[in-house]
Order: sequence, then structure tokens, then C-alpha cells
Amino acid sequence: MINLPLHPKWMPLALLGIVLLPFPVIARDPFQNLKDPNYWIQLCNILPRTKAAEALAACERAIELRPGDAKLWARYGALQVGQKQYPEAIAALDQSLKRQANNSQALTDQCIALAELGQPDPALAACNKALKVNANWGDRSPVTAQRYRTTILGTSAAYEAAIAFYDQALIKEPQDSLALLYRGEAVKKLGQPTSVVIESYKRALEGNGNWGVDTPVIAWNARASTLQEAGQLELVVQSLDRALQITPKDAATWLQLGNTLRQLKRPTEALIAYNRTIDLRPNWSQALLAQCTVLNQLRQAEPALAACQKAIGGDGDWGTGDSANAWNQQSVALMTTNKPEEALAAVNRAVGMRPELGEAWNDRAVVLWYLKRYKEALASAQTALELNADDARAWANLGRILRSLNQPDRALTAYTEAIKREPQNAIIWANLSAVQWSLGEHPAALVSANQALVANPKLVQGWQNRAIALVALKNYPDAQHSYEQVVLLDKANADAWTGLGLVLAQMQQVPQAITALQTAVSLNPEQSIAQKALKALTETQQKTPVPKQSGL
Repeated sequence: MINLPLHPKWMPLALLGIVLLPFPVIARDPFQNLKDPNYWIQLCNILPRTKAAEALAACERAIELRPGDAKLWARYGALQVGQKQYPEAIAALDQSLKRQANNSQALTDQCIALAELGQPDPALAACNKALKVNANWGDRSPVTAQRYRTTILGTSAAYEAAIAFYDQALIKEPQDSLALLYRGEAVKKLGQPTSVVIESYKRALEGNGNWGVDTPVIAWNARASTLQEAGQLELVVQSLDRALQITPKDAATWLQLGNTLRQLKRPTEALIAYNRTIDLRPNWSQALLAQCTVLNQLRQAEPALAACQKAIGGDGDWGTGDSANAWNQQSVALMTTNKPEEALAAVNRAVGMRPELGEAWNDRAVVLWYLKRYKEALASAQTALELNADDARAWANLGRILRSLNQPDRALTAYTEAIKREPQNAIIWANLSAVQWSLGEHPAALVSANQALVANPKLVQGWQNRAIALVALKNYPDAQHSYEQVVLLDKANADAWTGLGLVLAQMQQVPQAITALQTAVSLNPEQSIAQKALKALTETQQKTPVPKQSGL
């Protein structure tokens, strides 16, 4: 799902000798001064890519002692490609190819590095030459060169030709994992059904384990990406879990897992994945923004605020987002901490940076509504709808604002548009019910309240609006049941206790009504309706004579 960004621009290279790069400090090798190049050559070649710093240092020492060795330069360049240090990789690979022009491995790595740097023409030339030379592949293979060549060309004809190429490779080795993987990528690009693509990835994972310089992670990630596009999110999670079993320190995969879990509305698990991402890459702006967003969903405002601030001061790698998203999420956190003026300043900054960010205009509308600046809130909601007329949240916000402006007819239209776009949203149904009730459309209000409870049986507002509609329809027994559900879910809801007391009074259940109203007043001494009803019922009860029992 996640593509690492290309290098921003070509960097000038001037490698006249050996490029010594800054690497993390490692323990000093006791043989550091050893002059025998064979030791360093062997170390350069056998150290795994997971120990890139040590391997690169060994290669540098070997090249110092044997600068004319083409294979050493090729290995050094390949390690640089693995570390995404593409300009340095190209310089090293040039040194290798000067000494051994017919080296398909070096040419393929050069093709990859040039492609990542956004240099398609020289990259294509390098891949074409690698396939033409077809010698000294090392730990690369012709299918890898063909894959990058095809990706650069990007045409249907190129993908069709690639499939034919992979099929020829599979005739020679039917279980070749890389060929099967790349074939799956190609058929996907040609629009084949998801099942066909997934079957190819399955065969790759069951194949001979020839992943070249990579691991099965590339197949699990490809499978996850395809399933993501197909909306099969639970299977995406399974694929990413398998990838993380192999490379548990892959920050990008942890981030993708978090994003998928958030889509599945599993924010607590998503937060765990984001926390792990940030443990591995602490300043990654994209991950910190994701962490801030899910913390807002969990209403953990203070840590959300801290995460957004870190994102803004992070490495600037935002993925598909940017700092405007972080300012907007910071606004959400500030609203949760009851700082609406600061929230408004933050969201104003977001829309100033990205006027096309509909989410920020929506959140700005909410902040302004909270501040009772309804006309400005209305303008923000309308801007959000101009940017995306199918935004259910924008329609719902518009409905809320219009209701506050005492325009229930227009509010009804807005909520109806919201429901068309998000028919499973319980809160929108509940708000629609309230507007219908205010317009005297009591049967419709009951239907909408019922729909809210179908979507979310534990929605307090749904039960309360249902009770109010039932009272208007004089269906007191059902209204009693609805109010009882409200106080069961929200024991401190003084308005619900008041409603329950009034309904019980209508049903002549005076003692129970008095108890409910007393509870309402104890919860909210300012509840005037409960106070008046309680006073009236108490006086009535005192005036009512108590029947006497006859003697035996």
C-alpha cells in the first residue's frame, strides 16, 4: 500500500575515489588495520543486508585495498540501493561498469536507482542493456530487470510483453517465486480479477523461495495492497501480520497495518501499530499524524495534541497528507480540551495552507458552531460541500447549523441528503428525527429514531428521541420503555429521568413518577420541568385521601 517517495531531484556526483558515508557508530573491528583485501572482500560479500552499515564499511575497506575490483564496486552499489542511497549507489555502480561493462547485476541496480530518482530514460537504457548483456546477474535476475523496465514504460503493451517474458521464465522454472510475483503484478495492471492476481501471489509464496535480494515480505505486501483495493480489509491485516513476522522492524508495514485497522474501526489496535511505527521511526511526520488522528478518535486529546505537534516538527515525509492535516487534527484535539478559540486558530491555519482541504472546512464549521458564530459556520459548511457535494458529514454539519439558525425546513433537507450518502450513520438518523419532531412530523420522527437504533442500539440520543416521538404520539408504555433504556445507558441523564417521570405520571403511576422526578432534580437542580412536575405530583398525592382498611 505504501510507496516510498522518490528522491526530490538528481544530485551531482563526483566520485573520484571512494565515497565514505556517515554510518551509525559500530564497534571497532579488531582487524581494522588488516591489509589483506581477501578478508574485507569476504566480509563485504557475506554480511547480510540487514547489517548494511557493517557491510558497507567492509566494502569501503576492501575497495581501498583493491580499487580495481568491479565486483566489489557492484556489491557496494547494490548495498547502497538497499539503503535507498540512490545517488551514491549510481556513482559506485558507474565505477563497477567502467571495469566490467557486461555486468547485468550492476546494470539492473543502476536501472533501479535511476528510476527511484525520477530518471526514466537512463533507467530504461540500463535495464535494456542488462537484458541484452544477460551475463553476471549475481543476486539479481532477468525477471527483475524486466519488471523495472515494464514499470518505467507503464503501457498495456509493456505489461503484456512482460507476462510473456515471465511465462518463458516459468517454463524453465515453474516455481520461480519472483517470476510468479511479477506476473501477478502485471496481470493486476491489465485489470484482471482480484482472484487471479491473488492466486499468482499465492503461487509465488508457495514457490521456490527465490526472492533475489528481497524476502517474501514483498509478496505479502503486494497481496495486502491488492486486497486493500478490493476492500477485503481483514485479509489485508492477515497479510501484513505475515509480513511483520518476517521483518518486525519494518516501519512502513506497521504504518500500513495501523491505517487498515483504523479503516476497520479498530482504533485501539491501530494505535498500537502506530506506536510501534514511531518506535522504529520517531520523527516520521506521516506516522505521527496518523497517531494524532486515531488518538482524537479515542478522545485522548492531550497525547493527540503532542503527536500533531511532533508531526509538524517531524521529518516532513507526509505521504499523501501534509502539515495542513496536522493543524486540522490539532484543532480537533483542542476542541476536545475545550479550547475553541485555539482550535479555531489551528483550523484557520489548516485552510489557509490548503484551501481545498474539505475535512478542515468541516471541522472549522463545527468550531464556529460551538462558538455560536452560526453564519460563519454556515459559510464553512457550504465551502466543504462545494469541494465535495457527496460529503455526508458536511451535509450533517449544515443541518445542525441550519437548525441553530431556526431554519428547520432547510435543516431537514440537509439531513436527508446526509442520510442518502451515509445510511448507516446512527447520529445523523437521530438528528433527522429531532428536526422532524420540531416540524410536527411525529410518525416520521419515530421512524428515524428507530433507524438510528438499528444502526446503533446503544445510542442514547436515539432512545431519547424515540421516547419523545412516542410521547407526541401518546404511546406512553413504549415511551416509558425508551426512557428506561436511556437511563440504563446514561444514569446521570436528568432530562431522561424527567421524561420518564412525566410519562409515568400520564400513566397514573404517581409514586414511580415522583421517584423518577426526584432523581432528575438531584442530578440537575436547575431542571425546572422536573421541579414543577414534582411539586404538582407531591401536592396531588398529599391531597389524595388514603383508603382505610376495614377490621377483621
